[in-house]
Amino acid sequence: MHQKICRVGTRKAALIAGLCLAVFAASSCSSGATESEPESEPAVTATDLDATIKEAYSFAFPLYDLSRYRWTALETTDSRTSTTLNNFVHSRSLAGPDDTWANGPSQDVLYSTAWLNLADGPVYLDIPEVQSRYYSLVLIDFYSNSFFYAGERTTGTQAQKHLVVGPDWQGEAPADATVVRAPTNDVYVNLRVQTTGTADQVAANAVQDGFRFTPTQPVSESSTKRVQPTDDDPENYLDVVNQMLELNPPPAHDQSAVDRFREVGICGADCGWGPLPDDIKAAWNAKYPEFGRYMQEFANRPSQGWTNYNPPGSVLGTTEQWDYTRRAFALSAGGGMLGMDRKEANYWITFTDADNAPLLGTEGYVLRLPEGGIPAEAFWSVTLYEVRENGQYPSPNPIDRYVISSETEGLISNPDGSIDLHIQPTAPSAEAAANWLPSPADGKKFILFARSYIPGADVLAGTFTMPPVVPAT
Repeated sequence: MHQKICRVGTRKAALIAGLCLAVFAASSCSSGATESEPESEPAVTATDLDATIKEAYSFAFPLYDLSRYRWTALETTDSRTSTTLNNFVHSRSLAGPDDTWANGPSQDVLYSTAWLNLADGPVYLDIPEVQSRYYSLVLIDFYSNSFFYAGERTTGTQAQKHLVVGPDWQGEAPADATVVRAPTNDVYVNLRVQTTGTADQVAANAVQDGFRFTPTQPVSESSTKRVQPTDDDPENYLDVVNQMLELNPPPAHDQSAVDRFREVGICGADCGWGPLPDDIKAAWNAKYPEFGRYMQEFANRPSQGWTNYNPPGSVLGTTEQWDYTRRAFALSAGGGMLGMDRKEANYWITFTDADNAPLLGTEGYVLRLPEGGIPAEAFWSVTLYEVRENGQYPSPNPIDRYVISSETEGLISNPDGSIDLHIQPTAPSAEAAANWLPSPADGKKFILFARSYIPGADVLAGTFTMPPVVPAT
């Protein structure tokens, strides 16, 4: 559910590759007309058209991708996320090596998800008292912006009630609930509840069960029928995003962009594939199959050491994120993460060691964390995922350990307080065994993913950097 690493040749890669196209696309502009020039607009060139399609694709990507998630959850019954409106579906246990339903699954928290349609009316959200463990409940609009957080950092640990209302709701605020206004009527809900492992899961499940939604009006039987996302072609892409633009109008600051995208078929109910001129259809058809190649170039770009997903200045996971390309790429790469605000969680990932060589199960490494580990007010963790053809998953090992965190029992510190994580396929010496993070015994490549929940001041200020993964001597 975290940080999907893109692979060319997959259906997902073909879709999200368009985000990379927008990275390289420059906004088209023309100089002001002189007195001797005609006042008519200049002809649209193929370059202008391609750039507009790329930008429109990136802008609309959250509408399409969240529609896919929503369709799977609400229109199918055999998915792990299948549910009904206003009802949570809970992941009851942490994923193991054989669980390939989620790419890069967290080993720190259990996930719960839900979907709301506030066009049917407001929905009450009840949250239990949670004193003994971290949780974060996030409400996400249909442009993938997280607009409300509940938890220790924001609303506290006491029991609480909120009334979630749509953007056009006009009503009287109830005395027993706090009103939360959503920017869009369609809302995705992502709940994370901390767990320390198998022995703790029953208690964690009980906490999950304390979160619930109660609609104020019956779910409408005549709700608008949604277009099914099929990932097949640009015609389906436009059909889906135009319907979602109609159901979930963009914020005012995006309207000028939507006006520009009208020429390539994205603007809402007034747009669609059918009325488009043949040259624009041809441009869409030509570019859509190429998206995977551009994603491969992006994924294979040179990188060294740790990548910080939310460095200082990042507005990912907030309603202030107006960079369509960054927003879209974060969504496609993050999956269930959906761009958490960096004040709630910070993430780092590395594919390489200190010498910029790939991390391999045939080698041994040491990651020396500073005293106390990664600065965090809640907790920190370092998770290892082996790289397979279809994704990144926990690596089988004799002690069933996939993560080391501040919650790991018996973690050993050095005399100066630093913590050495021993990353290798075979067990280290007895005195170092508590700090062993097993790597693939068959020599596979692997990645490391570090997380800080409610990051410490040094992380937020940018004065903390993840230390290098050093080959063992």
